[in-house]
Amino acid sequence: MAIAASADKQPLIVMRGVCKRFGMVMANDAVDLDVFPGEVLALLGENGAGKSTLMRLLYGLYPPDTGRIEIDGRQVIFGSPRDAMAVGIGMVFQQFSLLPNLSVLENLLAASPRAPWWQGRRRPVMNDILVWLNRLAPKLDARRRVSDLAVGERQVVELAKVLNLDPRLVILDEPTSVLTPDETARLHGFVRHLAAEGKAVIFITHKIADVTSCADRVAVMRRGRLVEQGAATAKSSDDIVSAMVGRTVTSRATPVRLRSQVPRLQIIGLSTAAGHSNSPIRGLTLSVGGGEIVGVAGVVGNGQTALAEAIAGLMPLAAGEVTLDGVSLACLDSGLPPAISTIAYIPERPIDNAVVADLDVAANLELRRLRQRPFLGGSTGMDLAARLIAKYDVRPNNPRLAASSLSGGNLQKLVIARELSGAPDLLVACYPTMGLDLIAADSVRQRMFDHAARGCAVLWMSEDLDDLLQYAHRIAVLFDGRLVAVVPREQASRDRIGRLMAGIERQDHAA
Repeated sequence: MAIAASADKQPLIVMRGVCKRFGMVMANDAVDLDVFPGEVLALLGENGAGKSTLMRLLYGLYPPDTGRIEIDGRQVIFGSPRDAMAVGIGMVFQQFSLLPNLSVLENLLAASPRAPWWQGRRRPVMNDILVWLNRLAPKLDARRRVSDLAVGERQVVELAKVLNLDPRLVILDEPTSVLTPDETARLHGFVRHLAAEGKAVIFITHKIADVTSCADRVAVMRRGRLVEQGAATAKSSDDIVSAMVGRTVTSRATPVRLRSQVPRLQIIGLSTAAGHSNSPIRGLTLSVGGGEIVGVAGVVGNGQTALAEAIAGLMPLAAGEVTLDGVSLACLDSGLPPAISTIAYIPERPIDNAVVADLDVAANLELRRLRQRPFLGGSTGMDLAARLIAKYDVRPNNPRLAASSLSGGNLQKLVIARELSGAPDLLVACYPTMGLDLIAADSVRQRMFDHAARGCAVLWMSEDLDDLLQYAHRIAVLFDGRLVAVVPREQASRDRIGRLMAGIERQDHAA
């Protein structure tokens, strides 16, 4: 069902009858797809629909089982990503591949075929390597170590690394899932600029806003098949969502009515040491009541990670106090706070610090319970894992698969299944819907709200301001590691929160 973008254009990429199976799972089922130079193709579908697998075939990470791939009308067989890059295909992955202990410049040099990394001190080489980075983020210091960068900054470095290879096709895997609204708008504009220069861009996404802002065409996948293609302007949001899930969809997540403001989580004068995150927390005071949802807004890298890790007991405090129901959450010598079992924590980067990639899905679902009882294993553990996998729609639905085999969105659902399957007193959720499709994101929100409804205190960091404006009882805004405002839902607006996030406005507040 491949279609041409126009009668006078020949496709750059042609995929015909492409199939890929992993065990019993048919990830791609007879997919036909054309990609044209100078266009932005939005590739949509639910988590596990086969989008990333299809692009990994195109990038040479996997060989297709059957079918063919053509570039400029000639069939190609890729043995590795090096072969794909040699013909002008570059890919920015949802899970970054940067070396965290090296600087930005060293990472760019290490990925460049034009110069060995040790020549990075030579001015002509450095200027050449930094051209795309300077266009994307002129204020980003290339001497900074990657481990000190915020997620959005790391993504910019990944994109610069790919563009340095001068690709004809750029594949972006969920690029806006880690970006603020302003960063997203800049990326949309840059993607349109790449298309205007004649490059083809495949934009893997779950977000309708990405389609309306920068896509020329839309291709929708469902359960491994390509089920819909067409011009972006000819598809309404409802059309796209219905094609993604195979039915008409309405949101079921409903705001939680605030019943009590009696504080459960109390943060008093919290400061964290520099070096643990892009921006440490400085003198923050905030409380969260039982059943209350407090949203945290801020441009990525303004202290959200430090705040979450300090509350979850993963980072020692430089000053201040954090208590839950009067019990201190400060790290002990063991590195664990005394109330860790009553806290559910969904981190910003699950693959880095929430799963053991080499363990299977069942073992990862058991990690939270290891302090209370031994690892279940056997049929009992597998039965429990199977129930959670079904409840949270983790795909593939095989508890014996290694966690490393899951897509980014399904890794996220795996962590959420583990953290929300109990009855926590405190939920610290960092971007829990990031990278999730519309149905999965709606389900996660509702499960968070269910915990709040029974009295759990919820601290919710989100990349989506609209979510916070609709569902949070109060919005706490961070800027440069400081709490600059706490705004009740009824007094909040997108413009006001945006000004606070940018440091343009600040208010005195009682947290």
